[in-house]
Amino acid sequence: MVEDKSFWLSIQNQDYDVPDGYSATALLSALLPALGSSDPELRDTLSYSILARWIERGFYTPAELRSLARRMEEQLTVGLGEYETDTVFLRSFSVLILACVLEYDNEHPFLTEEEIRSCLEAALLYFRAEQDRRGYVPGKGWAHAIAHAADLLLTLAQNRYMQRADLIRILTAIADLITEPIPFVYLYREDERLAYAVMGILRRDLLNGEDLKLWLRRLAQPPGLEFSWTQEYTSEERVSAFHNTQTFLRSLYFQLTLVERPPAIAQALVYELVQILREMDTGFYELS
Repeated sequence: MVEDKSFWLSIQNQDYDVPDGYSATALLSALLPALGSSDPELRDTLSYSILARWIERGFYTPAELRSLARRMEEQLTVGLGEYETDTVFLRSFSVLILACVLEYDNEHPFLTEEEIRSCLEAALLYFRAEQDRRGYVPGKGWAHAIAHAADLLLTLAQNRYMQRADLIRILTAIADLITEPIPFVYLYREDERLAYAVMGILRRDLLNGEDLKLWLRRLAQPPGLEFSWTQEYTSEERVSAFHNTQTFLRSLYFQLTLVERPPAIAQALVYELVQILREMDTGFYELS
């Protein structure tokens, strides 16, 4: 049944209703393996989309969702550390399904604080350790591990159990990933998804101006990096780190300034952002 796309397409075509003679629970064991398929239609258009809607519609019991969350956590480590292998699809789409479970919990609380914190630790470990950061893979569709992880971090940040220290940990993880010297530039709007996660953190109103100023300084002067942004052109990895950081900061700036209902701290944060962008783009904002 896993590879029978016509069956899953019929569900999609019927507005994701569970077909007669079946239950969402019975079909779960057939849907889950498809999350790791290299077939983009089976993995993304069908398996993920069906599961996401069934979770949102409350078709699974709290016990089933607990079990699903644990399985998704475990699958985050399958092949973790590999580069350009198909295991990335299982990890990346397990991230999305875990985010769906947590989003449901945000709306209909059933998970304990211990369970939420287990998800946080799994998410942060995955976020730091994922090495396959491809976006769109020709012939195989979206991997998009970093963008999917950003969605998971956003959902976690919105959870009732997440406190100031937890939000700072998430922000720190984002800063460290963005500023990491790597041999490629993020091309698939990862900057927007990460900035959107930051916006979710800001809307919690748990962080003060000093917290955010220190975080921005971490982006402007990454700890452990033996160079400044004025030396970025000395290696391909440094150039990539510079562009990834610059693009992320610009995305955050525009989200803060263009959103209809900005977070309370937006104005102060925009001021700090502008100062850092001026430092990074020395000379480009001066009239000649």
